[in-house]
Amino acid sequence: MDRRTFLSHSGQLFVVAGLAPSMFSENRMLESNQRSSLSFSNDWIESVLVGAVREMPVEDAIVVNLSTTALRYRAGGDHGTILPWKSAMLRHCTIESGETAALLHVRQRTNLGGVALGWEWYGHRYPKFPRGTPLYISSQDDIREVQLDPVAAFTHGTSVSLSPRRYRLKLNLWYTPEETDCTIHTGHQFLEVHTQILGTGHMQKFRENNQDTMYEDVLMPPGFTHDPFFTVGEDRSFNYTWHRYYADTDCIWMAVELHPL
Repeated sequence: MDRRTFLSHSGQLFVVAGLAPSMFSENRMLESNQRSSLSFSNDWIESVLVGAVREMPVEDAIVVNLSTTALRYRAGGDHGTILPWKSAMLRHCTIESGETAALLHVRQRTNLGGVALGWEWYGHRYPKFPRGTPLYISSQDDIREVQLDPVAAFTHGTSVSLSPRRYRLKLNLWYTPEETDCTIHTGHQFLEVHTQILGTGHMQKFRENNQDTMYEDVLMPPGFTHDPFFTVGEDRSFNYTWHRYYADTDCIWMAVELHPL
């Protein structure tokens, strides 16, 4: 089955069955839990966006909270919270409430490199990108508009901003094989964090564009979303330090991007 046929069939399954059984249990609350398959779902990664989440069982998935309010879940008599723009691996749980969440599940690991066959080698977009670096990017989903104060949302500090700022929320996946240096860079024109989906990698900070100047190394295990690598000013401007992603193993991770409007 080619990728286009698979996505077509997958989308039909989401509509008819609610969600694929490997990720979710049956749920009859049709007015809530509005689901849509993300474009980068494929034979290796199952992914779906859910809005207005209420009393939704989750069998086995990485749950990413894509909203400005906390997501709440329970497992039997125990209760838990996923903070805004954070994530967790949930098994046999029920999400009690949440605004918007992405749920991802690894379908299979066999021939994992095949995930990149339908994606784009990043060097095609940027001629200066190192020719020997095997970094691949999926299609990107434009999710919705979000209004937030980046100081309060990402630093949990007190802001003097007069009003929230508007952003477009976008999602895509990345893939790279083991021991890949995805290059040191800076200068993003959007706010960004990453959620690890498969494998173990690192998000690293540098004083200069030189790997010998690294001053922070954040381990990225599956299900983890790192704290922002940008700093936000009181006028809502933002800056990035030099940083990179480094893969220890074959890795898939999701980029959560907020583009200023």
